[in-house]
Amino acid sequence: MRHFADQTAIAMPSLIYLAWGRPQRPRANLIQTLHTVEALDELGAQVRLCLPPLPRGFDLAGFLAGMGIRRPLDLRACPSLHRRWGGWPFALLHRGELRRADVVYTRVPQLSRVLARFGIAHWLEIHDTEPLAQAGRLAPLIALAAAGRIRGFVTVSAAGREALLAAGAAAGQVAVLPNGVDLTAFGSVPPLGVQDFAAPRALYVGRISRDRGLGLFERIAAAGTPVTLVGPRDHDPAPGSEGLRVEPAVAHARVPECYRPAQLALMPYQTDLAHATSISPIKLFEAMAAGRLVIASDLAPIRELVQDGVNGLLVAADDATAWNAAIARVRADPAWALAMAEQGRRSVEAFSWRARAQRLLALTTPQRVAGSVFGSSS
Repeated sequence: MRHFADQTAIAMPSLIYLAWGRPQRPRANLIQTLHTVEALDELGAQVRLCLPPLPRGFDLAGFLAGMGIRRPLDLRACPSLHRRWGGWPFALLHRGELRRADVVYTRVPQLSRVLARFGIAHWLEIHDTEPLAQAGRLAPLIALAAAGRIRGFVTVSAAGREALLAAGAAAGQVAVLPNGVDLTAFGSVPPLGVQDFAAPRALYVGRISRDRGLGLFERIAAAGTPVTLVGPRDHDPAPGSEGLRVEPAVAHARVPECYRPAQLALMPYQTDLAHATSISPIKLFEAMAAGRLVIASDLAPIRELVQDGVNGLLVAADDATAWNAAIARVRADPAWALAMAEQGRRSVEAFSWRARAQRLLALTTPQRVAGSVFGSSS
């Protein structure tokens, strides 16, 4: 880890990223945060990532390597950012530093409200518009943006942006920055051939739960397609589920290896998933970058990347018969399946983490990045 004070000579934006993700219990939000911060650092931005405290003896270097992070980061584990305190001690202790930063950025609505109370203008990335709206927390955030206390909102999907606009956010204060993928890591997965789709094997990597399609996985496996699930389990498969293999979670850096024996990547997000209306799944970008054919739930945010029959297949979220019919179409026309998988790989070439970091800097510090490397292509 490098220290923020050592970088004062760098004439690039100083950006403080506040997160609540815990390395001891990593989830997709921390994967996104770490890779975005690493890409910002690679571009030359002066960036510090602040996280809650770590357990004594925690192997942070090993954790970062397991997450696929290759650069040393200015990462601070801050006791005052412990979730139990709600962010108040951190904002109080560091308010001077936060006010001096060119950019303060977070994806935690609770921290956003605290920052606003201390008069610290910042950017808020929102992923879960529907839960916030249902809890009555979205309107107050939009009011803070109208008052200038939140500089702007970032969503990871156009569907999320539309939800914010429908709730009253000003169009000029909402930008879309989709998630990204490590193109180098996932591009190293060996390509497939036509013959591979004659008897395809399916894979899902991620949290295993009913609202992420566990019931569909059981039905697909029962119909004769071998399915492997890799990830932490919220729910167990039904007893006697034939053809369904469940493996424990692996370090994120090892996920590309999981795709080697598979041809199909299943993404059966269910409509009752809390963030189904504004999702931008990292695993979707990763599967496409690995050259695997994506079969996904036909949800508005998924359609922003997947075109049915062009670079993947879209199926009604809860219709097991339709999912098995889609796989049958793959078996019947392997050449078509391979063409879609290859088009999927091309479709995500513009979604590197570096490209996302470039867009983030261009959005939050346009006067600092004009004419610099941030204006170049990824």
